[in-house]
Amino acid sequence: MITYSEFLRIRRQEQEDSRTLAKLTDDILEEMKEYIAINKNSLDEARKIVDEKRIDEISTQIKNAVSTLEQIMNLRMLKIASMAILDVDTEQAKMNMLSKEIILFDNLLKLSKEHKSAIINELKSVEPKKLQKVEEDSNGEKIVIKVISDIPKFVWRNDKSYGPFTFPNVIEIDKDVAEILIKSGKAESA
Repeated sequence: MITYSEFLRIRRQEQEDSRTLAKLTDDILEEMKEYIAINKNSLDEARKIVDEKRIDEISTQIKNAVSTLEQIMNLRMLKIASMAILDVDTEQAKMNMLSKEIILFDNLLKLSKEHKSAIINELKSVEPKKLQKVEEDSNGEKIVIKVISDIPKFVWRNDKSYGPFTFPNVIEIDKDVAEILIKSGKAESA
């Protein structure tokens, strides 16, 4: 039969080692449930004989046991989530898990892998940015520049509107406009 000190020992072990799970089997969990059930029976008996002092003591024991078990489960869930996200050795990770924790771990591992895979696939399938074409000026020599800072729409001295251009981008633009944008630190040669 398990005692409350065993609840405390398991919690302390979970708190001390932030990476591995304390040994907590389904059998130990059943013993914890039995401890609470026995205390609830004692509480019912104390209520029948109206022993207020005993009622308070047993109520406190039950409350403490449930609270400690909740703290243990919270610590374990954090570790299980971390192991799933970091994709640790599955068999090693499952050694000290409850059967319900193994299900949680497997689900988190699957979700974590799907999430990572989706992001990696998005990165792999990114298309190159297209050049933004600007109308040619009448004397029109054009050059290609990289926009390194957002550039709002502006009117050039030939009364022609340019922009807006957003970072990061590559554009083809009149040479004289490009030179000013490069000198101002908004763009650089491509």
